[in-house]
Amino acid sequence: MQANYPRFGVSGIVQQLASAVLQRCAVPEEQRHCLVFTSKDAASRCTVYLQHHHGADIRADVVSIYPCHGATDPKITQWGRFYAVIYDVEAGVAAGHFWSIFGDGISGRHAEFCLQLWPYMCSESRNELLQSCAPATSLTGTGKIAIPMLKLLDGGQTAKIEIKNRIAELITSDDPELTPPSAKDVFLYAKGMCAISAVARALVPEDKGRSGAVVFGWPYAETPKCVSQSGYERFTLYSQGTTEELDQLETSLTLGSRIRVLFCEVPSNPLLRTPDLQRIRNLADQFDFVVVCDETLGTFVNVDILPYVDVAITSLTKIFNGAANAMGGSAVVNPQSRYYSEVHARLTATYEDLLFPNEALVLAQNSRDFQGRVGRCNANALTLATFLSLHPRIESVLYPSLVTTRQFYELYRRKNGGYGYVLSILFREPNDAVRFYDKLDMCKGPSVGTNFSLALPYAQLSHVFDLDWAESQGIPKHIVRLSVGLESQDDLVQCVSRALEGFTSL
Repeated sequence: MQANYPRFGVSGIVQQLASAVLQRCAVPEEQRHCLVFTSKDAASRCTVYLQHHHGADIRADVVSIYPCHGATDPKITQWGRFYAVIYDVEAGVAAGHFWSIFGDGISGRHAEFCLQLWPYMCSESRNELLQSCAPATSLTGTGKIAIPMLKLLDGGQTAKIEIKNRIAELITSDDPELTPPSAKDVFLYAKGMCAISAVARALVPEDKGRSGAVVFGWPYAETPKCVSQSGYERFTLYSQGTTEELDQLETSLTLGSRIRVLFCEVPSNPLLRTPDLQRIRNLADQFDFVVVCDETLGTFVNVDILPYVDVAITSLTKIFNGAANAMGGSAVVNPQSRYYSEVHARLTATYEDLLFPNEALVLAQNSRDFQGRVGRCNANALTLATFLSLHPRIESVLYPSLVTTRQFYELYRRKNGGYGYVLSILFREPNDAVRFYDKLDMCKGPSVGTNFSLALPYAQLSHVFDLDWAESQGIPKHIVRLSVGLESQDDLVQCVSRALEGFTSL
């Protein structure tokens, strides 16, 4: 992630693989571009997405690429296969949106592995012009391909089991009467957005009367786009996540409207608000819908949400990993849920193990001190939030313990849990936000949960093309989000103090 956030653009190593595909298929890059996926289903969905946005006349071909000479090792045949979508350049914007929203693109580590196999790859496509044979017959002359990069002899299963067990243990409710999840209830995905997308698609009902989805509260920017484009007949965003909006939802349901699923976050990104999960649970039981909650910012170390939700989603890329050097996501099906059997069966029916083994190894290793890092980041973030909230030029600091929904967060906070590692700052004057951000001597960029602190002018990046609309929904154009890391509290306070030097009282 040193160059960019992988979903926000195609990284250099992935672009190398895409260019190799175009060259092998004799496709001029000035006429057509290429996206690379690890799943045939994702590639197919991408072509449908492009044609939906540009019409059936747009060319979008799926090319299956696989090792075809000397590849007898099942790990090589499994992880060496990928799918390329070759599309007309006119569809470039829509292709970028698909890449960003759904998260299905190949990872850098996986792309590097496939590039090592590249001389031994063949391609197949319905478009015969895009079919090719590998230029090499074998790597060693013995008919066997030896790839040192694939370090895990079991295809990453040991690392994945470690991750699943860790998640199942830590997300277990404090209520001893609730059945704890096991590893079989944890589904691992290549990215957090892949988990959201998979759950959303799996829950689309056959009954169009119930084919409604709700996102409650202002979530991460891509979540409403993902859910709304997952196949539901109706979609509603309740952007404020307030009691009044829950009243509106209840009224709609009472009058006969039906939904299949409600997505929410604890707490929300970047406003750090917490929804009334108890009331949402009551409505779900009364009106028969599934509750899916993303607790990435809260973390299951801090919050106990299983008494209220049917599915818990986490971006493992964030603080679970911490080092910002691997990506992953998870969905945990709550064994206590009345929908457990149905949801588990639906996810199982469509599940593909697409988390690259070396990615899983890094996630497993980095998450071994997850609990300790969360505790330290909690303390650091609380210190910074308190310090900043006292500054006269700052209108408010958004943090679970400081916002108006604190009482809800406290209901879900574990006995020894904190308030998380993310806070947002609203200055009284927009120019002060610009000045503060420019002077702030802190790493800057997207993502959260890194071991090092990270600052972002949230709306300017996440809503760069719809700033006015986002502001109308409560996301100020000059909001500054901080993800607080493992530095010493003194260093962090001094860092923000230096950025505030010269600010005078209003």
